[in-house]
Amino acid sequence: MANFYTDNKDLAFIVEQTVDWPAILAWKETFGEGDCPWADADEAKATFIEMLRDPVGELAANRIAPRAEEVDDIGCRFENGDVVFPEALRRNLKDLCDAQLMGMTIPRRYGGLQFPETVYTAAIEIISQADASLMNFFGLQGGIAETIAQFAPDELKERYLPRMSTGEYTGAMALTEPDAGSDLAAVQTRAKDAGGGLTAQQDPATGLWTISGTKRFITNGCGDVILVLARSEDPEKKGGGRGLSFFLVEKNPRVRVRRIEHKLGIHGSPTCELYFDECPAYLIGARGMGLARYTAWLMLAARLAIGAQAQGIIQAALVEAENYARQREQFGKPIRELPQVAAMLADLHMLAQASRAVLYAVSEIVDLHQGAEARGLREETRRYGRLAEALTPIAKYYTTEVANRIVYDALQIHGGNGFMQEYPIERLYRDVRITNIYEGTSQIQINWAIPRLVRGDLDDLTAAMAAHTLADADLARLQEEVNRCHEIYRAVIGWLREKDAPFREMVGPQVIDMFVEIYAAWLLLRQAERWEYKRRVAARFIRRLGPRVAMNRDLVLNARMETIEP
Repeated sequence: MANFYTDNKDLAFIVEQTVDWPAILAWKETFGEGDCPWADADEAKATFIEMLRDPVGELAANRIAPRAEEVDDIGCRFENGDVVFPEALRRNLKDLCDAQLMGMTIPRRYGGLQFPETVYTAAIEIISQADASLMNFFGLQGGIAETIAQFAPDELKERYLPRMSTGEYTGAMALTEPDAGSDLAAVQTRAKDAGGGLTAQQDPATGLWTISGTKRFITNGCGDVILVLARSEDPEKKGGGRGLSFFLVEKNPRVRVRRIEHKLGIHGSPTCELYFDECPAYLIGARGMGLARYTAWLMLAARLAIGAQAQGIIQAALVEAENYARQREQFGKPIRELPQVAAMLADLHMLAQASRAVLYAVSEIVDLHQGAEARGLREETRRYGRLAEALTPIAKYYTTEVANRIVYDALQIHGGNGFMQEYPIERLYRDVRITNIYEGTSQIQINWAIPRLVRGDLDDLTAAMAAHTLADADLARLQEEVNRCHEIYRAVIGWLREKDAPFREMVGPQVIDMFVEIYAAWLLLRQAERWEYKRRVAARFIRRLGPRVAMNRDLVLNARMETIEP
């Protein structure tokens, strides 16, 4: 039987050989105490690997993937005010619930597994390889639940998290509005203090509010638990983001799905327009901190999940391209043997592994940040927090842009057949296109990351990567090439410090590409110390690195703030 964990040698290598589980678990667990089920980090790691192998890998390959075409063909429907799922999607969700996977990162005291984010990233990748649209239930569940666990009053945690752990409740986040897409500071949905109309004995929340307004492009907007960003303060006194707060809404008759969108791809994920009609809501956290604190925290989790979704689509496309290229014969031989096709496939493997290296390195940093914060380690929390805030948007940008390129080339390898619906690559081509749009477009990710790069938030990280000693002479020579590229990047950053913010944003794509490709090269070299095969991957990637860094440097230095419209 197929297994999307064991069949993916690169993913298994990262999980089993490169992730620093002892460091992650040292802050996240207290072995032998409380409700911790493991005696030590080795036992925990073995549990993670077994879980990814079965049920996650087995379930994804043998149940979810075979249903993906049916889910895509039928899609979700809107009937009499309700969202109706295709039967294949219902079976997928039931399988996830039966396998107890919907509470993967929820604390154990609420019935969850309390696994690290890095394990969850791997699970999301595997599920997304099977059906990218299903990830929008599975991956979103963790982010919503973790936000409630982190910031909501205990009464709300007790009420909702156990039901989210079992999958009885699914979640959604309602941020975007018709006139406030990426500019969340422009949100106009209003929240009004209802004056504590319910007592603590009648309701688990300490204060009741009402919400009125419209939200658009809401993934799984028909979910049972909705986190809503709304304007709680007088806009005359606190305008923009300062007047926004964060709320929890349980599905009820006063929150209505107006319609679901007809989309290019991910047909198994309902994208809804919601109307809140003085809907009861519960405040999460402090008033006025909805955007700066809680939405920002949730978006970091969401961006990492979308990166994992993109990585899963990458893997699916790579498998389809390889299988087709081996089976399809032209000019008397499999097209896999044609030089251009062989080169394309080599590049697809190389980029897929570079992308995955970045994604899991960043997942590990997010785990270290969460662990430090949970332990109250102030210095470590600040340090890993800065890294996570800068690297998470970069990882989302890189994985989703690489995914779009890989699926594009994978379809090209299929030739005309790739344009036909009977081949899975056509669905993957439609599904992947949303990944570098939702939860913040690539341009938004760049705008978030650039000021952090310019002010030096990642300087300590890159200095440590550059200083790492490689005992192997061949790998050391490759590292010297990467370090020379890093010096070029540093010079560009120094030059940018004298430029204004609009100019930095304009050249942001070139600067981010320089950084992330250098970072990926270092990571691939670290992997090559542990796996002989990775030497070829790292060497191929680094041979292309120098020319690309030089090109991006020249593009930055020669850029002009000008337009050419007639």
